[in-house]
Amino acid sequence: MLREKSGKINEIVYNNTAYYNGKYRYFPTITDLKGILDEIISSNSTTDYIRITPFYINELLDRQIEFEEYIFFIECRDWFDEKVQKEHIIECLDVPDTPRTLKDFRLGSILYPLCQNEDVETFRNALVKYKESLRELLPIMMEIAKSEMELTADHLPFGYFCFEVHSG
Repeated sequence: MLREKSGKINEIVYNNTAYYNGKYRYFPTITDLKGILDEIISSNSTTDYIRITPFYINELLDRQIEFEEYIFFIECRDWFDEKVQKEHIIECLDVPDTPRTLKDFRLGSILYPLCQNEDVETFRNALVKYKESLRELLPIMMEIAKSEMELTADHLPFGYFCFEVHSG
C-alpha cells in the first residue's frame, strides 16, 4: 500500500500515481508525466528526491521493458560542490547490473542532477531540462524496445511508454 507523504511535491506525486486510497499505483503515460512535471515545476517547492523510471509496455506481446539506464533521479542535499556532482553522475552511470549502460555524461547530468535543499530555482530547472530531454530520450528508448522485443509494425499500435514516479 502506498502512503501519502507530506509536502507539496509528494502530494502531487501521490495524487497522480495512487488510487483506491493508495492500494494501487497508476503509471502515467508520457502525456500524464508532462502534466505531473508541470504541476511540480509550478509548485515552487522542493522535496528530498524524485525518481522517474521509464517503461515500454506492449499489450499485444504481453511484455514490458524497463529502462534503468534512463531513470531520472534528482536528489536535494544539504551541501555539494562541482566535484561531488561529477562523482555522483559518474557513479549513477556506472551501474554493473544493468543490461544496457548509458555512457553519455551530458545525458547523465540531465538524468542525475543534485540540488541544494530548498533551492527551488535549480530544482525547477532540472525538471524542465528532464522534460525537454524526453524528446531525445523517447526515440532512443523506442529503438531499444524495437530491437530487444523484436517489435514489428503490427506490434507498435499496441505499445506505449509509462513511468513509475516516486518522491520523498
